Amino acid sequence: MGADNVQYLPLQIEALLLASDEPLSIARLGSLLGEETPSSDIRAAISELEARYRNRGIQIVQVAGGWQLRTAPEYADLIHQLWEIRPQKLSRSAMETLAIVAYRQPATRAEIEALRGVKVSSQMISTLQERGWIKVLGRKEVPGRPHVYGTGKQFLVDFGLDSLKDLPDSAQLMDEDEIQQMVMENIEPHEEKYETDTEKS
Repeated sequence: MGADNVQYLPLQIEALLLASDEPLSIARLGSLLGEETPSSDIRAAISELEARYRNRGIQIVQVAGGWQLRTAPEYADLIHQLWEIRPQKLSRSAMETLAIVAYRQPATRAEIEALRGVKVSSQMISTLQERGWIKVLGRKEVPGRPHVYGTGKQFLVDFGLDSLKDLPDSAQLMDEDEIQQMVMENIEPHEEKYETDTEKS
Protein backbone atom coordinates (compact mmCIF):
# COMPACT_ATOMS: atom_id res chain seq x y z
CA MET A 1 0.00 0.00 0.00
CA GLY A 2 1.44 3.40 -0.98
CA ALA A 3 2.63 5.92 1.60
CA ASP A 4 -0.04 8.43 0.54
CA ASN A 5 -2.79 5.88 1.05
CA VAL A 6 -1.46 4.95 4.49
CA GLN A 7 -1.45 8.66 5.37
CA TYR A 8 -5.11 9.06 4.43
CA LEU A 9 -6.25 5.72 5.86
CA PRO A 10 -7.17 7.10 9.33
CA LEU A 11 -9.25 9.82 7.66
CA GLN A 12 -11.03 7.27 5.48
CA ILE A 13 -11.79 5.04 8.45
CA GLU A 14 -12.94 8.04 10.47
CA ALA A 15 -15.41 8.95 7.70
CA LEU A 16 -16.71 5.38 7.49
CA LEU A 17 -17.20 5.11 11.25
CA LEU A 18 -19.03 8.44 11.31
CA ALA A 19 -21.35 7.40 8.46
CA SER A 20 -22.09 3.90 9.77
CA ASP A 21 -24.98 3.22 12.12
CA GLU A 22 -23.39 0.00 13.38
CA PRO A 23 -19.90 -1.10 14.49
CA LEU A 24 -17.51 -1.89 11.63
CA SER A 25 -15.18 -4.87 11.95
CA ILE A 26 -11.69 -5.12 10.47
CA ALA A 27 -13.07 -7.40 7.77
CA ARG A 28 -15.88 -4.99 6.90
CA LEU A 29 -13.50 -2.02 6.81
CA GLY A 30 -11.16 -4.03 4.58
CA SER A 31 -13.93 -4.80 2.11
CA LEU A 32 -14.91 -1.13 1.97
CA LEU A 33 -11.36 0.18 1.65
CA GLY A 34 -10.27 -2.42 -0.90
CA GLU A 35 -8.62 -5.81 -0.72
CA GLU A 36 -5.19 -4.25 -1.17
CA THR A 37 -5.46 -2.62 2.28
CA PRO A 38 -3.68 -4.86 4.82
CA SER A 39 -5.53 -5.50 8.07
CA SER A 40 -2.37 -4.49 9.94
CA ASP A 41 -2.60 -1.01 8.38
CA ILE A 42 -6.28 -0.79 9.33
CA ARG A 43 -5.50 -1.72 12.94
CA ALA A 44 -2.69 0.84 13.06
CA ALA A 45 -5.01 3.52 11.69
CA ILE A 46 -7.67 2.66 14.29
CA SER A 47 -5.05 2.89 17.05
CA GLU A 48 -4.10 6.33 15.74
CA LEU A 49 -7.75 7.40 15.80
CA GLU A 50 -8.23 6.04 19.32
CA ALA A 51 -5.29 8.15 20.51
CA ARG A 52 -6.58 11.19 18.63
CA TYR A 53 -10.02 10.96 20.23
CA ARG A 54 -8.80 10.18 23.74
CA ASN A 55 -10.12 12.61 26.39
CA ARG A 56 -12.55 14.20 23.94
CA GLY A 57 -16.31 14.37 23.66
CA ILE A 58 -16.27 11.69 20.97
CA GLN A 59 -14.49 8.36 21.29
CA ILE A 60 -13.60 5.39 19.10
CA VAL A 61 -15.10 2.42 20.96
CA GLN A 62 -14.53 -1.28 20.29
CA VAL A 63 -17.90 -2.96 20.59
CA ALA A 64 -19.67 -6.06 19.23
CA GLY A 65 -16.60 -7.18 17.30
CA GLY A 66 -16.05 -3.85 15.56
CA TRP A 67 -15.42 -0.15 16.10
CA GLN A 68 -17.86 2.73 16.41
CA LEU A 69 -17.76 6.48 16.98
CA ARG A 70 -19.66 7.30 20.17
CA THR A 71 -20.12 10.27 22.42
CA ALA A 72 -18.21 9.99 25.69
CA PRO A 73 -20.41 8.41 28.41
CA GLU A 74 -19.82 11.28 30.84
CA TYR A 75 -21.83 13.55 28.51
CA ALA A 76 -24.86 11.26 28.26
CA ASP A 77 -27.11 13.58 30.29
CA LEU A 78 -26.19 16.50 28.05
CA ILE A 79 -26.99 14.51 24.90
CA HIS A 80 -30.31 13.41 26.39
CA GLN A 81 -31.26 17.08 26.81
CA LEU A 82 -30.36 17.85 23.20
CA TRP A 83 -32.54 15.08 21.80
CA GLU A 84 -35.11 15.20 24.59
CA ILE A 85 -34.45 11.50 25.14
CA ARG A 86 -36.15 9.84 28.04
CA PRO A 87 -34.41 6.50 28.63
CA GLN A 88 -36.91 3.68 28.74
CA LYS A 89 -36.52 1.72 31.93
CA LEU A 90 -36.70 -2.03 32.13
CA SER A 91 -38.41 -3.66 35.07
CA ARG A 92 -36.26 -5.51 37.56
CA SER A 93 -37.80 -8.79 36.40
CA ALA A 94 -36.83 -8.08 32.78
CA MET A 95 -33.26 -7.26 33.81
CA GLU A 96 -33.08 -10.48 35.83
CA THR A 97 -34.28 -12.46 32.83
CA LEU A 98 -31.77 -10.75 30.55
CA ALA A 99 -28.94 -11.41 33.01
CA ILE A 100 -29.82 -15.11 33.23
CA VAL A 101 -29.85 -15.42 29.43
CA ALA A 102 -26.55 -13.53 29.14
CA TYR A 103 -24.70 -15.64 31.69
CA ARG A 104 -26.29 -19.05 31.13
CA GLN A 105 -27.00 -19.08 27.39
CA PRO A 106 -28.27 -21.10 25.73
CA ALA A 107 -31.17 -21.16 28.20
CA THR A 108 -34.75 -22.36 27.88
CA ARG A 109 -37.71 -20.51 29.31
CA ALA A 110 -38.17 -23.25 31.90
CA GLU A 111 -34.55 -22.86 33.02
CA ILE A 112 -35.02 -19.10 33.34
CA GLU A 113 -38.17 -19.63 35.37
CA ALA A 114 -36.42 -22.18 37.59
CA LEU A 115 -33.69 -19.69 38.43
CA ARG A 116 -36.09 -16.78 39.00
CA GLY A 117 -38.71 -18.79 40.87
CA VAL A 118 -41.62 -17.25 38.92
CA LYS A 119 -43.18 -17.63 35.50
CA VAL A 120 -41.69 -15.47 32.75
CA SER A 121 -44.32 -13.63 30.75
CA SER A 122 -44.42 -13.86 26.96
CA GLN A 123 -44.57 -10.05 26.86
CA MET A 124 -41.23 -9.81 28.65
CA ILE A 125 -39.57 -12.24 26.26
CA SER A 126 -41.04 -10.35 23.29
CA THR A 127 -39.79 -7.01 24.66
CA LEU A 128 -36.24 -8.30 25.02
CA GLN A 129 -36.41 -9.81 21.52
CA GLU A 130 -37.74 -6.57 20.01
CA ARG A 131 -34.75 -4.72 21.42
CA GLY A 132 -32.43 -7.27 19.86
CA TRP A 133 -31.04 -8.19 23.27
CA ILE A 134 -32.09 -11.84 23.13
CA LYS A 135 -32.89 -14.16 20.24
CA VAL A 136 -33.91 -17.75 19.63
CA LEU A 137 -30.82 -19.87 18.99
CA GLY A 138 -32.69 -23.10 18.22
CA ARG A 139 -34.45 -25.84 20.14
CA LYS A 140 -33.25 -28.06 22.96
CA GLU A 141 -33.34 -31.78 22.23
CA VAL A 142 -35.58 -32.70 25.15
CA PRO A 143 -39.30 -33.57 25.30
CA GLY A 144 -41.29 -30.67 23.90
CA ARG A 145 -38.18 -29.29 22.14
CA PRO A 146 -38.39 -25.85 23.80
CA HIS A 147 -36.71 -22.80 22.32
CA VAL A 148 -33.30 -21.91 23.67
CA TYR A 149 -32.41 -18.24 24.01
CA GLY A 150 -29.15 -16.35 23.78
CA THR A 151 -28.07 -12.73 23.47
CA GLY A 152 -28.17 -10.88 20.15
CA LYS A 153 -25.59 -8.54 18.66
CA GLN A 154 -27.59 -5.50 19.76
CA PHE A 155 -27.08 -6.58 23.38
CA LEU A 156 -23.32 -6.13 22.93
CA VAL A 157 -23.79 -2.80 21.14
CA ASP A 158 -26.19 -1.29 23.68
CA PHE A 159 -24.21 -2.45 26.70
CA GLY A 160 -20.85 -1.42 25.22
CA LEU A 161 -19.36 -4.92 25.15
CA ASP A 162 -16.97 -6.21 22.52
CA SER A 163 -17.84 -9.83 23.35
CA LEU A 164 -19.56 -11.85 26.07
CA LYS A 165 -16.15 -12.30 27.68
CA ASP A 166 -16.41 -8.65 28.72
CA LEU A 167 -19.40 -9.34 30.97
CA PRO A 168 -18.65 -8.65 34.66
CA ASP A 169 -17.96 -11.70 36.78
CA SER A 170 -21.28 -13.26 37.71
CA ALA A 171 -22.31 -14.28 41.19
CA GLN A 172 -22.14 -17.99 41.89
CA LEU A 173 -24.81 -19.64 39.74
CA MET A 174 -26.39 -23.01 40.32
CA ASP A 175 -24.96 -25.90 38.37
CA GLU A 176 -26.83 -27.69 35.60
CA ASP A 177 -28.12 -30.53 37.81
CA GLU A 178 -29.65 -28.10 40.30
CA ILE A 179 -31.39 -26.19 37.53
CA GLN A 180 -32.76 -29.34 35.91
CA GLN A 181 -34.11 -30.50 39.28
CA MET A 182 -35.94 -27.20 39.73
CA VAL A 183 -37.28 -27.39 36.16
CA MET A 184 -38.74 -30.85 36.84
CA GLU A 185 -40.29 -29.63 40.10
CA ASN A 186 -41.96 -26.76 38.26
CA ILE A 187 -43.47 -29.18 35.74
CA GLU A 188 -45.38 -30.98 38.51
CA PRO A 189 -49.03 -29.87 38.90
CA HIS A 190 -49.29 -26.84 41.14
CA GLU A 191 -50.97 -23.50 41.21
CA GLU A 192 -49.11 -21.41 38.62
CA LYS A 193 -48.00 -18.01 39.68
CA TYR A 194 -47.61 -15.65 36.72
CA GLU A 195 -45.95 -12.35 37.25
CA THR A 196 -47.39 -9.24 35.67
CA ASP A 197 -44.75 -7.23 33.91
CA THR A 198 -46.55 -4.04 32.99
CA GLU A 199 -43.52 -1.79 32.88
CA LYS A 200 -42.79 -1.06 29.26
CA SER A 201 -39.21 -1.48 28.16
